[in-house]
Amino acid sequence: MTRYKKRIQTRLIAAAALVVASFISAFVLSTMANQKVPMWSTTRVLVPGHMIVSEDLVLRNVVLGDISALYLQAPEDPSGSIVMRPIPRDELVPKSALSLNENEAQTSAVPISIHASDLPTDMLPGEIVNLYHVGDSTLTQDIGPPTLILSQIFLLSIDKKGQSLGGEISLTISVDAQDILKLLNATSTGRIVVVRING
Repeated sequence: MTRYKKRIQTRLIAAAALVVASFISAFVLSTMANQKVPMWSTTRVLVPGHMIVSEDLVLRNVVLGDISALYLQAPEDPSGSIVMRPIPRDELVPKSALSLNENEAQTSAVPISIHASDLPTDMLPGEIVNLYHVGDSTLTQDIGPPTLILSQIFLLSIDKKGQSLGGEISLTISVDAQDILKLLNATSTGRIVVVRING
């Protein structure tokens, strides 16, 4: 009888040990699976040709698991890399979207002011637009037909604070360095109309 009781006690102890071990292993695996890793995230829309600077990114602690290797994480420093494809604001930065080749085409952020009526009311940063030049008789006597001056342009930001005062909206757009003078010359001789590219 004593041996029987000892066997039962031994089995109970072994079973309890297995239960405790299973809980511990489940806790450890859950902790490892949910471990947060500091990853680089964008603070604004990044467009092709843009060279990344420190103000473009911020570190965020996220849980990605196995796919974390596809994204930039600390202590990697992406500053100076060239963006190869659009990365939306508040998105993690894929390694495949960046290049270290400084010979890749670079763009510049150019601010312009336009009339409120020359921008679709529901336009959002990050959209791709075409820019048309429309003559303005208050600026020049030589007024021709509207012309397309730049196409496939990324809209970086929209500031409508001055809209209620003078009807002006401030835009920041991403423009190839070779097209900056073309754009600025157009703003000095007329209006710029922003047209959304659908699709």
